[in-house]
Amino acid sequence: MWQYYAFRIAGFSLAFLPRKAGYFVAGFLAGFIYLAAPGLRRSIADNQRRSSGLGNDDKEVRRLVKGVLANTARNYFDLVKLPRLKRHELGRLFKVNGKEYLDAALGRGKGVVLVTAHMSGYDMAIQWLTLQSVKTTVLVEPINPPKLLNHVTSLRQSHGISFLSPQTDTLGKLFKCLHRGEALLFASDRDIDQNGIGVKFFGEETTMPTIAVRFALKTGAALVPVFSRRAGKGYEINFEPAVDLAGNGSSEGLAGNVERVVRVMERYIRKDSDQWVVLNRVWPEIPAKASKHGATGEPATG
Repeated sequence: MWQYYAFRIAGFSLAFLPRKAGYFVAGFLAGFIYLAAPGLRRSIADNQRRSSGLGNDDKEVRRLVKGVLANTARNYFDLVKLPRLKRHELGRLFKVNGKEYLDAALGRGKGVVLVTAHMSGYDMAIQWLTLQSVKTTVLVEPINPPKLLNHVTSLRQSHGISFLSPQTDTLGKLFKCLHRGEALLFASDRDIDQNGIGVKFFGEETTMPTIAVRFALKTGAALVPVFSRRAGKGYEINFEPAVDLAGNGSSEGLAGNVERVVRVMERYIRKDSDQWVVLNRVWPEIPAKASKHGATGEPATG
């Protein structure tokens, strides 16, 4: 429960700061966490070695790890500020590319399945959809304690986006959204439940979630990749053409379709690796003997 109270106290303190000052404080906190949380640092470094393609460059990996933590802290500041932003203020923050792909998908009348990665500005970029009157529901991972999940969800929903956490009736609700011609959004760059399908991600085997592909195959809705990134004083949102899904829901068909999604994700993550704010290991941990970076797989701090 301490996490909930810590978040509320920090959020109340930061919410009144202007953006520049808030980002300064966020950067300070990120630096402290970098020094104080070696386990977290190792997990991020493990991801960044692969996503950046700089596996043996310890100095660059350290820089990227610090960047991930800084962007994560900025994301939390953005979130606590979100309810205080007016719609016209939100609208000025976004530059959007590829909107025609979203429009074409919605024009089919079957709803749209949006698939994304946890890139910096994720919670802010989602808000652009409500500015376009696109009714959107996002499936989110559970957060403990539940009181913290409820608070974070209330911040995220402050401008009209709906968020659902996995429950017994969640799948039915999501299908109904598509039947109404609405949008669903899934972050599919981490297999949280460890029940995904094996694919190669940045050339190495791991598992990835299949839910976005399954919904698209089951309903006939277009599967449209979309990615956010920080750019200047705002956020860039990039829609990609709908993924050309093949086959059916068999294991072989699912793997091939998930691979298609993964190939698109790789392009955006590698371009802005320090904006890929996944803090848990995405790949299976390498045994200490097999690691090129000692028992922890982590470069020396600095």
